[in-house]
Amino acid sequence: MKDNASNLKLVAFRIHPTQEAQIIAESKRLNISRSALVRRLLNGAEAKIIDTTGILNAIEKIVSEQARVNNNINQLAKHANTYRDRISPQVFRDHKVLMTKHLEYRDFMNKVLKQIYQIIK
Repeated sequence: MKDNASNLKLVAFRIHPTQEAQIIAESKRLNISRSALVRRLLNGAEAKIIDTTGILNAIEKIVSEQARVNNNINQLAKHANTYRDRISPQVFRDHKVLMTKHLEYRDFMNKVLKQIYQIIK
């Protein structure tokens, strides 16, 4: 439910200082306003509160690691092309099979990461 300022009502209520501290801490942890936190809590099952920081950090690490793997593959390809005459044809055949599997896994991982990102965005 998207609200603009013109249809929102100001509500004031009393709570214990420890409860206020919980609200403040949780809103900081989730990086949302206290009002947004209370609205989400009131919506119950309709609105799930998820701390996406950990998920986004994990995705960032996976993408970074994937970039390093791709860089290593490029270095191996350059080396193989440089010394092509000294490498057995069987090595190239095996490489083709393994590279095909790697590309399939990479594409699947990218698809899953994209789906996760779309869900938490």
